Parts: sequence; structure tokens; C-alpha cells
Amino acid sequence: MKLVFAALIFSIGLVSFTSEARADKEIVRVRLSSVAGKISFNGTGLQFQNLTQNFRPVAIPNSSSAEVRVLSKGSKKIWALRINNKDPEHLFTDKYLMIQGHNLRAGSQALPSRVLLNLNSERQIDVIGVMPLDEYITGVLASEMPLSWPLETLKAQAVAARSYALAVISERKDKAYHLESSVLDQVFRHVVAEDRKSPLIQKALQAVESTQGIKLLGNKDRVLKAFYHSDCGGKTTTSKNVWNYGVNTGVVVDSSCPTNPRGHWKLALTKMDLQKRLKVEDFSDLRLERNPADQRIKSVRVAFNGLPDKVISANDFRQALGFQDLRSALFDMKQNGDQFLFEGRGFGHGVGLCQWGSRALGQKGYSFRQILKHYYPLAGLSGATLVAQEAVQK
Repeated sequence: MKLVFAALIFSIGLVSFTSEARADKEIVRVRLSSVAGKISFNGTGLQFQNLTQNFRPVAIPNSSSAEVRVLSKGSKKIWALRINNKDPEHLFTDKYLMIQGHNLRAGSQALPSRVLLNLNSERQIDVIGVMPLDEYITGVLASEMPLSWPLETLKAQAVAARSYALAVISERKDKAYHLESSVLDQVFRHVVAEDRKSPLIQKALQAVESTQGIKLLGNKDRVLKAFYHSDCGGKTTTSKNVWNYGVNTGVVVDSSCPTNPRGHWKLALTKMDLQKRLKVEDFSDLRLERNPADQRIKSVRVAFNGLPDKVISANDFRQALGFQDLRSALFDMKQNGDQFLFEGRGFGHGVGLCQWGSRALGQKGYSFRQILKHYYPLAGLSGATLVAQEAVQK
């Protein structure tokens, strides 16, 4: 049986897809979900295969469903595939199982046409989407930014997202997947075929295609891990201030952010709420420690009676309280008895491109290159598409 999979090659146990991809067509692996026990798939023309040289394919040409679960045989883990709830099960002994099909879904979740299954260290099944880079960037753009915003703003976001992805792919090339599909990396949702005809998705595709291959460069002309966020609150910060690492691409004062209707926020919590979220016992005091350079909270010192203080970074403090609740590290705190009131502005870590600010710049007529230069003043730009555009302008 002839498979439509192009030669899938595993290098050091990981998918490389080198024979399918041209040099300018990077393949991305994105973890879409993790499930325990078993998972069901639906689609048309489903095909399943392991990834060793002696692969054994199972093809289902018609619209079908299939259930995949993991069996234990001694120390070995075996993939068990059941088609349309019928026996017998097809067994695969590889670490990974590849699935391909049209209109592929896992429950209600739409999936790319190819997914890789991996049993992770927590004994859960990772569902990993496998796709070309620009298909991934389109899904990120549709998830990270309103597509009704200016086209040049969308282009700037596409370049930032592509740069971030390429940098992370380089860091994690030996992992089963490169990127998470959540705020842990970049929010991604698969754009299904019928949606690609809509005017807004067409706009996203235009933003991605017109910036194809363009990326931001940092130190020594390496691809920049280009962070971005929703709203800087009036001034961006550096990755070192937030995570204590990263390339300094410059800090900018940004007067455009007040256009965000949710730019100012409040969060009220009781002492009991804080103890639960921080997972600490009864504390005696909570003190904010600021970074003098940008006045963002650098860390939070939790004091206890008779015990050493606990110092929590601002990012970890936000994560514990909830990124959606404590929306940035640009805040003040007031205490009234057992009541704590946090008041702040901005949304996100504040590093790199500010999405609400870039919207305002796009509305003013800035090009995507000008927007990127504004938010990454110390970074460079590279890419064949960029060179071609500059040649046309000359």
C-alpha cells in the first residue's frame, strides 16, 4: 500500500521531516493537548503508521472514527488502535504514532491534517500537530490578535510570532514537540479549510504570506526570541527584568496603550484567598519590591512569624494569583485588615511588541517594519521577502 506520507525520518528518535520540507519550509511540532488513557479521532481517509524503517501502515479510506490507547507489556508501551469500535486492535510498538487524515478531529477539537502521538513522562498522550511554519503562524495570528486590526499591525505580529517560533524550535529541536499551543508559548488554534475563505482569515493569510521568511535578529544575527504581550501599560520592559535572561532589544515609552478599554484593572482578594493561591501558611506581611528602572514589581516578599521570608518573583506571583486576574507586574497594593486590593495597568509581561500599542501605530499609518523598529529598536530584520520589498521600493 502506498502511503501519502512523504518519507518521515526520525533522527535521534524525533521527527525531522527533512525529505518533505524545502530549506525555506520549516516544519513545526505543536503540542495541542494531553489526555489520559485513550483518545478518539474522526476524519476522512485516516492513516496510521509507526515511524521506524519497518513501518506498518493502517489506512481507512472512508469517513471513520478510531480509538487509540496505550497498553503495557512488561516495561514496553504499545499503541493499540481500534477502528470504528470493531476488533481486532492494531498494535504498534514504536514510541510515537503518526496519524493523517482530512477534517481530522479529536472530539470537538479540529486538528491539522497530521498529528503525532507521544506518551509523555506523566503517562499521558500528547497530541502534537505537525505542520509547515506559516500554517502555524496563521493559526497563531488568528488566536493572538483580532484580525479586524490594521493589516500592517497583523504583519508585525506575524513577524514577531515567526521569530519567536524559530528561536524556540532551535532550542527544542531534540524534543518531541517544539511549542505549546497556549500562553506558555503562543496561543494557537488550527484554522479549518472552510474558515480559510472568510475575509478575516484571508487577511491573516495575506499578513503571513507578505512577510514570508521575514524574522527579527538579535545578538550575532541569531533569530530573536521575540516576546510580545497585550498591553505594556505605557512602557515596555526587558526580558531580563521579567525572567532574568534574554536579549535586550530596547525599551520604549508607549503612549498608545491607553486605547485598551481594559488597560486599568483592580483585583480584590482576602488573606485566605492569597494563602490558598500562594500555597503558604498564615503570613504576617506582604511587601512589594520594585525595579527602579521601570517601576514594575520585581518580586514579592512574604513574611512569616518565626520563619524565614519567602521571596517570589513577580512573574511567579502573577502565575500563582492567575495571569488573567493579576494582569501585569505594573501594580500597587493596598491592605485593609485581611483585605488586599491590587490596582494596576497593562496586561502581560511587558516585553517586546505591545499589541494594543501596535494597533494604534497601524491606525496612524505605520508600516510593519516601522512598528517592529519601534518595539524592538535594537533588533535587525532579515528575509528574502524583505529584500524583494526593499528592491521594489527603490
